[in-house]
Amino acid sequence: MVRSIRRIELALLTATFLVAASPARADGAAAEKLFLEGKRLMAEGQNALACETFQSAHDLDPTATGTLLNLALCHETIGRNATAWAEFRQVIGESSGRRQDRVDMAREHEARLAPLLSYVTIRVSPEARLEGLRIEMDQRRPIAEASWGIELPVDPGKHRIDVSAPDRLPEVIEIDIGATADRKAIDVPVLQLAPEPERPREAPPVQTVTADWGRWRTLGYVLGGAGILSLGATAVVGAIAIGQKSDFDKAAEACPGRVCIDGAARDKATDAYNDANRTATVANITGIVGAGLLVAGAVIVVVSPSAKSQTTAFGVSPQRGGVALSLSRFW
Repeated sequence: MVRSIRRIELALLTATFLVAASPARADGAAAEKLFLEGKRLMAEGQNALACETFQSAHDLDPTATGTLLNLALCHETIGRNATAWAEFRQVIGESSGRRQDRVDMAREHEARLAPLLSYVTIRVSPEARLEGLRIEMDQRRPIAEASWGIELPVDPGKHRIDVSAPDRLPEVIEIDIGATADRKAIDVPVLQLAPEPERPREAPPVQTVTADWGRWRTLGYVLGGAGILSLGATAVVGAIAIGQKSDFDKAAEACPGRVCIDGAARDKATDAYNDANRTATVANITGIVGAGLLVAGAVIVVVSPSAKSQTTAFGVSPQRGGVALSLSRFW
């Protein structure tokens, strides 16, 4: 909580200087203030926060070699040996011929850190050297191809190495570097081909069926005509059935209460009844068939277009959980 508050105060302090003066002067003034704050924090033993403060100061003024020297000393105190070693060497290069005292101090610390350095070697086999291969450490530091196979100084602790290439599945390698004089080697795997993106399914082509509706209309007229004829036959048979019913009624008069005067009268009445019943059955059948044919013919004629032909298109398209069918008609 205290560290968070301190970081907020540092950010506000930097922002205040940036707003208060011209860009060049503001950067220098803010960097100087942050440098003094870093010295105070180191004196209090808040080394991790002091390193962040020195880093912020050096980011504002990269030419301040004194800030870089203090940043290196700070990194050395928190065990970031590789980072401190590289910074001491940078101080030597920037201070040579100008500040011998800084050169001597930086060389002393550089020599002290050299045997403590830990290293990592990134090994890339010929099979793994793909076009566009990119190797990155801790998601911020690309490792150039010229550095592959060479021992690279690295700070102790956990590190993440990301390996990627176009059209390949990326790989992540995690390593844990010891505090002092540790050496690790990493073999970069051959990246696997990335699966091709799934292409959307194409709907099957629409199938068309051409129906000759002129023939259907003709069939409708034929069925309707057959129905009318059948109904006409029904009328004739019905008239015959009515006549046979009259004959039966006359024959039944000889058998009052269904008791005939003799066998001949009974046979005559029975024959008349059977004839009338059969004729009525035929009339019913022809009537039903005639009505059905007439209705079917009328429906076909009504729904059929007047043009000679009509195209009917049936469509099938995939949908979630099944397919969808469609029917279209074109005149």
